Amino acid sequence: MRVGYMAFAATELMPQTVARFERHHPDISLSLRYMRAQGQKLAIANDDIDVGFLIGPYDNSDCHSVLLSSELLYVVTPRAHPLLRRSQVEPGDLADQPLILGDMAEWGEFRYRLNDLFNRAGIALVPKLEASNTLALIGLVAAGLGVTIYPESLIGFLGHSVETRPIMHPEFRSRTVLVWKGNNRARAVLNFVETAKKRGART
Repeated sequence: MRVGYMAFAATELMPQTVARFERHHPDISLSLRYMRAQGQKLAIANDDIDVGFLIGPYDNSDCHSVLLSSELLYVVTPRAHPLLRRSQVEPGDLADQPLILGDMAEWGEFRYRLNDLFNRAGIALVPKLEASNTLALIGLVAAGLGVTIYPESLIGFLGHSVETRPIMHPEFRSRTVLVWKGNNRARAVLNFVETAKKRGART
């Protein structure tokens, strides 16, 4: 069975689901493919993968989806940054901060979600710098060039050169969904979905 996943699912949701699935279904072979969210949507439509871990929500009449996690968004700052002295960080506190964000080619879906969240809060999301991978983003933040925004699931993997604080706003969350084609009723797919649901629904 072919499983697609994106970066936010790579550290916990996908590995833990795969581990549980293999324990209960050792006879089913899994193929794992890292793909951006948009690429997964196309791959599911074209039957190139069977299930995909995507940034949600995802509404498509041809597909089913289930929410696996809804996690806080965090601001990631250099060490000893002034924001860290605040009792809590709110979206408005980031309005005048130089932002370092993933580029649209690799981080497009997340950027769309962030733009929507900040626009609804009346804040224009204009990055000072963009980078395509996590290591570069964290390196730029650690060098004091600005701050970035990450979901909670990645915070434990950032190392000691940066610091983090949750963004305190009820809508500022990142959601991960598992998606599969509606007419794909293969037993392996349905079993994988059930396994993911037992691990998921984390808030």
